[in-house]
Amino acid sequence: MPYLTGLEWMKNLDEFSDEGQKVMLALSHDKYRRRSRDRLLEATRLNTKRLEHTLAHLITDALLSPAFSNKRNIIFGLRERAN
Repeated sequence: MPYLTGLEWMKNLDEFSDEGQKVMLALSHDKYRRRSRDRLLEATRLNTKRLEHTLAHLITDALLSPAFSNKRNIIFGLRERAN
């Protein structure tokens, strides 16, 4: 299975919007600890406006942590997976 199970956020799945679930699931992929905005757009199939709104909400709720990639692009990851 390509997605990690047993993550804390999954215990409260019903508290997330459909968009929130898509973003959180995309960031729960076992191969990708962090993803760029473009990769999240691709993985979630959300439009840019909905993704931006969802990312802002999840960051405010302290579920996501933004960071910079080696190329200085903003990338996002689940706080519970951040190292």
